[in-house]
Amino acid sequence: MSTKIYLIEGLPGSGKTTTAEALTRLLQEQQTNTRLHIEGDLNHPADYESVAYLTLNEWADFQSKYASLDVLRFTEVFNDDVLVSYRQWQSEQDVPEAALTFLQARDIYELPFELYQSLIFKKWEAFVDQALTTDTTYVFECCFLQNPLTMGLIKYDLPEETLRAYIERLATIITPLHPVLIYVDQPDVERSFRKALNERPTEWADGFVSYYTEQAYGVNHSLSGVKGTIAILQARQTLERQLFELLPFRVEVFKNEDFSVEARQAWLKQLIQSTARSTSLNES
Repeated sequence: MSTKIYLIEGLPGSGKTTTAEALTRLLQEQQTNTRLHIEGDLNHPADYESVAYLTLNEWADFQSKYASLDVLRFTEVFNDDVLVSYRQWQSEQDVPEAALTFLQARDIYELPFELYQSLIFKKWEAFVDQALTTDTTYVFECCFLQNPLTMGLIKYDLPEETLRAYIERLATIITPLHPVLIYVDQPDVERSFRKALNERPTEWADGFVSYYTEQAYGVNHSLSGVKGTIAILQARQTLERQLFELLPFRVEVFKNEDFSVEARQAWLKQLIQSTARSTSLNES
């Protein structure tokens, strides 16, 4: 079976998005039916972006309070829970501030870790079952390592063994898709992050630094400001590299310190060719 999913990972500012987009274009040029899902995708098939989790009782109360609002189109009953895609809803209708605040507080990425983890596992399992029935190849940015570690490491400062077990379980779930993980590596974390700070809007920079340093890991390690954020990113990178050893599928590291378009293009072409050769050998 050929690779049905490419996972693009790396630190902020490493070049994940441009790498994911370049890979998608190259696959499509080879007539591969490819779907790209980047960070922040409200329609992500294996992750949650701006989705609130409500119990059935909470949902009943919410409906009774906002009975006049057309929210049903943006809800999904999932294993006896109700999920509300509140940003999609907001993009199409005027949502009362109180309703939005209520849903934001119940965002899946604000839940206790065990509940969040169980929902993510269910989402990935449903995606894998669906993906196995199609001829589509998927390119996912940041949802395999970055998002889980943002919760487990940054937000809750959980023990490494807990994080390892989480990633191992995710890897087991997606292994039937014959994944390839592409890690966009930046040897100098401070340089690449400061580059991102200079290139991106001030609102993004302030929000990122604030989030990273004000969650459990930053507080527990007395880290603050840009320097503290860089220290957290370095710790995250160290853990991510260690996690590669646990994965039962192919991991390729692309060193992107020069941010060279030509080098990235050549590297990705070679990767696609080698992946195709591996598939041919396995099927012969």
